[in-house]
Amino acid sequence: MDSLYRHHPIFNIESLLRKYLIKALICFLLIGEVSTVGALDLMGVYEMALGGDPVYRSATKEHEAALEFENIGRSALYPKIIANYNTAANKATQWGQQYPGGPDISYNWRYPSNFGAAQLTQPIFSLDAFARWKQGVAQTEVGKSKFIYNTQDFLVRVSQAYVDLLFAIDQQQYLKVENEAFREQAQTLALQFDRGEGLKTDVLEAQAAQKVSEAKLIDATDLVENARRKLNSIVGGALPPNEKVNPLKGKFSFLKIESNRFKEWEDRAVGTNAELLGMKSQIEVALQEYRKNVAGHYPVVNFVAATTTQSSNTVSSINQTTNQNYFGLQVSLPLYSGGEISSKSNQAYANYEKAQADYVVAQDRVLTELRKQYDLVYSGQAKIQALTSAKDSSELLVQAMKKNVITGERINLDVLLAQKALFLVSRDLSQSKYTYLIAYLKLHQIVGSLEVDDFQKVAQYFK
Repeated sequence: MDSLYRHHPIFNIESLLRKYLIKALICFLLIGEVSTVGALDLMGVYEMALGGDPVYRSATKEHEAALEFENIGRSALYPKIIANYNTAANKATQWGQQYPGGPDISYNWRYPSNFGAAQLTQPIFSLDAFARWKQGVAQTEVGKSKFIYNTQDFLVRVSQAYVDLLFAIDQQQYLKVENEAFREQAQTLALQFDRGEGLKTDVLEAQAAQKVSEAKLIDATDLVENARRKLNSIVGGALPPNEKVNPLKGKFSFLKIESNRFKEWEDRAVGTNAELLGMKSQIEVALQEYRKNVAGHYPVVNFVAATTTQSSNTVSSINQTTNQNYFGLQVSLPLYSGGEISSKSNQAYANYEKAQADYVVAQDRVLTELRKQYDLVYSGQAKIQALTSAKDSSELLVQAMKKNVITGERINLDVLLAQKALFLVSRDLSQSKYTYLIAYLKLHQIVGSLEVDDFQKVAQYFK
């Protein structure tokens, strides 16, 4: 019986181990080290998302609408020309004495009448009109800043969804290898137990670990599907089913950073961050809203010019046509509104102060996020270097373990554990690289300088 175990290929432990290691090594090389021929890269996803992402399309249309605020506000300063015309069929009854002291006599009239007029009104002094113009300019600036933010956020969202899918695939592949390792370990321990060289508890523990690994693999498969759906939603559903995406290239170099001084990044963020610029403009919008309400206490002076023509306007002017032209000044002065203007002014000023406070809160949040991304970029370099060294050491350890198993100094379980540690380090290294690249984009987004050129630099890592 012992001879059968030693020579039958199914029960030959060294044969099983060698077969597993070759298969695991091939799987490892395919994980994040080579590109898939014909797969979709990050730049390709970006091009698909330009026309497919509903969030970006919404932002584009919102921007187009915001550009009209300035024109709408400026129109308050321009002249208004109104023309109207009406025609009517009239029926009238008139009572009166035909001569002094005579009896009252009624007359019935039926006649058509016409009226036409054109009037020009030009504001000369109107604090409300001036505030509307300034507010329109500020609202347009809000829209422009928001569109810049949404455009930069679009680049980050595309990148994040892409690397999320890659990392989910990495996790799935690593768990497949881990599950295979547990399966091989369980089979090996079962063979050893059958040969009287092991304990039943070791077999049961290995089998339990293999089942737990299977459950983790199921979760990882679901995560891949969810990540694929998220990416597919960004490209507008244009991603073919099971479309492969390019992983990271094997050679990884660090991106050039403009400055290593955080103070410089902080100053840039305060001055050019798209969100903060939009909130500054929003403060101006609130200020002009306050001034619009305060204008209700002041007079409005308009220049008015009109031309009118009327025919048979009254009973006494039947069949008579009158043309009239006039021009002059129109002054309106509010006297009492029941306290409405004062209350609206107080309300608008409170909103103005709230906008100022919101800006301070946003600035603190932006600078906190800036520090986080700045640290991720610089500490990410050190982390990647450390994990790269750890991966190299793990690869050497696996090779040494394989040789020691052949010489009898180590057992197959030692190799399996070393191989698992290598896969875990490789997974962590990939995640660190993804985090570093996303942090690079976010760092430039926060200071308001993120452009497609920066995105292309990151996309080169997935060619």
